[in-house]
Amino acid sequence: MPHKNLIYSICIKYTFNQEDIEDNYIEALANFFKYMDSYDPARPVKTWIYAVTKRLVADLNTRNRSRTPADDNAQIGELRSTLLAEDEPTENCMGMDNYREFYNDDILWALDRLKPIYREAFLLQQAGYKIGEIMEITYRNGTLQTRNIETVKSRLFLAKSQLRNLLTRNGERRVEK
Repeated sequence: MPHKNLIYSICIKYTFNQEDIEDNYIEALANFFKYMDSYDPARPVKTWIYAVTKRLVADLNTRNRSRTPADDNAQIGELRSTLLAEDEPTENCMGMDNYREFYNDDILWALDRLKPIYREAFLLQQAGYKIGEIMEITYRNGTLQTRNIETVKSRLFLAKSQLRNLLTRNGERRVEK
């Protein structure tokens, strides 16, 4: 529970309807308890918390989309001010600009050997984006000519396949024979 302020902050940031913030926070805590075994201790815990919470809140927002959004967002600022001092979640989240600080040298070596279009899709997925979101981002970036989700799936498959050939299960370079 040392990162519950981080979870609450993410819920505030990404919840569509302010009335759902508390419900989303409780749901997120239950979700972490239920899926704690999916956490890989070799990775930064705050990155995992951010990705899992953001995905869950997005799913909950979709589920509650039929409700009308609240007009008064002033209370969100009040909720944010009640948090204890803690780093902003975006500082600890992997993105296309800062992914190098989250991986070891062998993994970075392997990522540098991927074609940029494969690396982009793979890193977006590792940052917590869903396939549909990756499709939109790569389309906007100009690396995807048409909005085709199958192309994104293919790029992800090829990136992972190439990484498996370059790295061991522990993320170390494979020794060539």
